[in-house]
Amino acid sequence: MEYKTSAASAAGADDSARRRFLKLASTAAAASVLPVGVGAAAPAQPGYDVVVVGGGFAGVTAARELAHRGARVLLLEARNRLGGRTFHANFGERKVELGGTWIHYTQPHVWAEVMRYGMEIAETPGVAHPDRVLWMSEGKVLEIPVMENWALLEDALKRFHAEAGEVFERPFMAGLSAAGRKLDHLSIADRMAAIEMSPAQRDLMNAMMATNCHGPIASGAYTEMLRWWSLVDGDAARLLYSCARYKLKDGTSTLIERMAEDGGFDVRLSTAVVELSQDAAGVSLVTEADERISARFAVVAVPVNTTGQIEFSPPLLPGKTAMAKEHHAGKGHKLYLKVKGRLETLIFFAPETELFTMVFTDQPGEDGGVLVAFGPPVDGRVDLNDPKAVEPFVRRFLPHLAVEQVLGYDWGLDPYSRGTWCTLRPGQFGKHLEDLRAREGRVFFAGADIATGWRGFIDGAIESGLQVGQAVAAELRGRA
Repeated sequence: MEYKTSAASAAGADDSARRRFLKLASTAAAASVLPVGVGAAAPAQPGYDVVVVGGGFAGVTAARELAHRGARVLLLEARNRLGGRTFHANFGERKVELGGTWIHYTQPHVWAEVMRYGMEIAETPGVAHPDRVLWMSEGKVLEIPVMENWALLEDALKRFHAEAGEVFERPFMAGLSAAGRKLDHLSIADRMAAIEMSPAQRDLMNAMMATNCHGPIASGAYTEMLRWWSLVDGDAARLLYSCARYKLKDGTSTLIERMAEDGGFDVRLSTAVVELSQDAAGVSLVTEADERISARFAVVAVPVNTTGQIEFSPPLLPGKTAMAKEHHAGKGHKLYLKVKGRLETLIFFAPETELFTMVFTDQPGEDGGVLVAFGPPVDGRVDLNDPKAVEPFVRRFLPHLAVEQVLGYDWGLDPYSRGTWCTLRPGQFGKHLEDLRAREGRVFFAGADIATGWRGFIDGAIESGLQVGQAVAAELRGRA
């Protein structure tokens, strides 16, 4: 893992980017706090009931639920920290989240954990109460009063998502309805092309949709956005707030630490699994260090883009192997920009042809502050580590600002993620999701990428971990 901001894909990254990635990995790890009592060398004792592979929110949730029900659980995490695709670092005098960040009370599973452990919430000012909203259309920066802008966006969003009620009558139900299957071949771009909008409105919508799918709108499935819309009951403001308004005041690491401390399970960090086999008696895992570990059951809680790095015997279902090759659409970048000059509380948008699609104030200030910026993959066209390379984009909106520092994390280069949050591509929902969620013998699968509700979010990871934890606990009771 690494503090860097190049959004080049793992296949296309040059050697210097990879060297920088590896060099900075130790710095990144040092910035994350490990849970009290969790070490990298917990002994792999015989007689485990369950081995959980993956220490993100899904894996930790499943491990906690099983341990609370009396199971002997060992969690294996390839990184030297827990948290998966949530991860913080120091940026000046503040901690910033380089991966999953925001939560909302529309997300029941994570909100319940926040209430359970008494976590404090903070707001992101540029989303919670922007004083200005700007967007780029046909190369020009436009601005109208905030409420008029929201009305313009809401009109487009409601027409874009007109079929959400029919497709997702109950958005947390597993699977895709018959109505959804008829639409699953469509991309976000396909749906956009079918809607009449002004050029300014179209570019505003493009910016929001490209941010949501974290890639070009041609790569994200229309059904994925219909699901998001149904989860917020068709409310435009609630959609934005659910994605980027509230966050944990002391960072996502504090929540996963509390969950791990509460869990009562063993943890092995820096332990990558390369083989997983099963028979009628149980499961057997082989680590990268050629260590053998056995248990009665296994929970695999790794991103779908990475399942191909584990050799399964017998082989996985076709949907799982297909997704490991195809990958989902989330491949973009997220950066923090420290700027010099007066920074107001604002948000601005630009279409996917630009460097960033959505930028908002994280920390305002009279003499400077911090912006959060999202954008599609740049494939090496711009050095996102260079403040002067990203400054021209910012200055098109705010000419008085200078970009002094940039910080991001390349999840595409991270071998244990190979992408950012999960947005399925056209056709993947209907073709693969049932296989992705399916149990295979003694091996169960969990993760944000295969959640039924807030797929790709912290909430989805916890939802999936809860469900799988319950399912494995039932198996253990039945076989006791």
